[in-house]
Amino acid sequence: MRGNANAKHLTLRLLTLLFALLAWAACACAQAHAGDAQRDDGIDLATHARWLADTDGAFSFEHVRALPASAFARGGPLQRAAYRHGAVWIRIDLPKDLAAGTWWMVAGPPQMDSVRVYAPDRSGRHVRSELGARVAFAARAVPFRKPVFVLDLPDGAAPRVLYLRMASETSTLATPRLWRPDAFAAMAARDYATWGAYFGVLGLLVLLNLYFWIDLRRALYLHCAVYLSLFLALLWLLEGFGAQWPMADAPAGAAYLTRAVSLLAMGYTLWFGVELLEIRRRFPLTHALACVVASVLAAGALLLLFFRDDAVLEAMLTLRILWQPVFVCLLMLQWRARPELRWIVAAFALQVAGSSVAMARNLGLLVANGWTTHSLDVVGLVHMVVLSVALMSRLRDSERRALEMSVRAEMRLDRKVAERTAELASTNRRLETEIAERRAAQAELDTALRSERATLATQRDFVAMVSHEFRTPLSIIKAVAQRLRSHASLGDPDLQQRLARLDRATQRMTAMIETYLADDRMRRPEVARAATPFAPRTLISAATELHAAMDARLDVDEPADLPGVRGDLPLLTIALSNLIDNALKYSPLDARVRLHARVAGAHVRIDVIDHGSGVPEAERERIFQRYVRGSDGSGRPGAGLGLHLAREIARRHGGDLVLAASDADGSTFSLLLPLAAENAPAPALSPDPAREHGSAAHA
Repeated sequence: MRGNANAKHLTLRLLTLLFALLAWAACACAQAHAGDAQRDDGIDLATHARWLADTDGAFSFEHVRALPASAFARGGPLQRAAYRHGAVWIRIDLPKDLAAGTWWMVAGPPQMDSVRVYAPDRSGRHVRSELGARVAFAARAVPFRKPVFVLDLPDGAAPRVLYLRMASETSTLATPRLWRPDAFAAMAARDYATWGAYFGVLGLLVLLNLYFWIDLRRALYLHCAVYLSLFLALLWLLEGFGAQWPMADAPAGAAYLTRAVSLLAMGYTLWFGVELLEIRRRFPLTHALACVVASVLAAGALLLLFFRDDAVLEAMLTLRILWQPVFVCLLMLQWRARPELRWIVAAFALQVAGSSVAMARNLGLLVANGWTTHSLDVVGLVHMVVLSVALMSRLRDSERRALEMSVRAEMRLDRKVAERTAELASTNRRLETEIAERRAAQAELDTALRSERATLATQRDFVAMVSHEFRTPLSIIKAVAQRLRSHASLGDPDLQQRLARLDRATQRMTAMIETYLADDRMRRPEVARAATPFAPRTLISAATELHAAMDARLDVDEPADLPGVRGDLPLLTIALSNLIDNALKYSPLDARVRLHARVAGAHVRIDVIDHGSGVPEAERERIFQRYVRGSDGSGRPGAGLGLHLAREIARRHGGDLVLAASDADGSTFSLLLPLAAENAPAPALSPDPAREHGSAAHA
């Protein structure tokens, strides 16, 4: 908001400076023209001039001089005659009361290509002299922006007739005027002072727009500065200042630059006008057409290098005039539809009026006089001032809208902040309540967890105690059963079958107790393992010894040269025994269970292969969890602890237990134990190549 206020104050200060400069320019012009009642304005020779059109430019001076005065016409249509491919001869019968002596004659505008004067000297002969835009400024006798001829007129005893031949491809005629040298000097001083103030105002407008562009970073003001600069450069060249100072020795370059800048200014003015009127959205086709016309006009600066100047300029002026009605319609439509653009519409309405008069004069449609000659200068300055005021007013309006939007945005932000603050307060209250509830729940959970841990510890101690207490009775029962089976007097088959069943039950009960005790041991990390080196055969023998006496379905395949392993033999025996027990339990009674040992990389791999119904895909990882049994474990003894305990024992030893293969014909569980030797090769886990079937569900 402070930046907007500062910009507004700066705009007011710059507008004050602009109007102060305009007031200074007006005062400077008024001071330069002070004493107009007593000043010498020269002699206008229009009333003494007659015109003759030389459409082919073929008339010689002798031919024209020989013509009677009646062959020349006074004013009227001849002043608008088309002479761009020829010339116009002007006969001036000097008044008899005109004093003899030195006179300076201003003939033609600055852009007149060629002006020849045939003036009588004191001997009565006509002396030829030539000036114009094609003559270097350095060669002029009088350093003035317009052609000035020095005449030494005889007395009025004999008729004194001046002949002028004017030829130009782009400019129009102007009435010659005679001056005394001292009066001419005063007039030239006033002229240069007026134009100095004029160009000073335009220069300040350019600087103001450049300042706004640098300060506000808006391309609109850069475009306006370019527009004003082109207009300033065009007037500088059209009024002869360019040929006088920058290019005093290059008249051809000055002529081309004047025409090229004129076409560039026309094209840029057209484009800049439609952009300021903002017709792109409302009239997209018209906007596109305007851009095309502007591009063609600007391209005319290059066409001047390849084609005749008069042809290019006439074509471009005609195109510009054809565009004028369209532009006038756009001005009228935007005046009604966009009230905020009326200052800009008014500025370009003035520009259209001034440029139309200038183009009509250049095409010979209007008489060249003071109003038509200076229409572009006077109206152009007013147009530039009004346009600058319009842009500054637009800046002020945009700042006001930005301020209003900023205030509204600030109010919305305040409301949002208040709403969000209330939401945050409500959320904080909910969070505090939730935190309190969670703390209470956490306290209850900690209490329940401590109670559960105490219960589990008690249960574990009870199970361990019971397991230890069951060992002795089970050992006695097993020993008695085996002794009774070996007694000769007890050879009854039915009795022997009952004793074998008792022996197996005792063996299963002992294995279950050992499993529970091993699980309890594994869950106590503070108990160190008794790791000793041993041969894989020792492990396999210890595990199969318990089962071979009761079940003859077990086949063992182990090479004699297997390298040794290192670990807790009792724990590993329990792990392998659980695998054998599961294989026997889930295999049919007439199916064999096979143990196959081999070296697999850095491990000894013991495969336990059964002929059960296999493990479903969805259960192949779950069966290794504690107290989880497979879907086909119903009706078979077990607690879902064997596979979990076997994997944990293997992993504690740096190995693993994996389900290597499983399908409807059986499964293969592989117990991997690391070799005792150091720096063994990397393990290569793969299913048994001799088997392609899988295992039953284990628990």
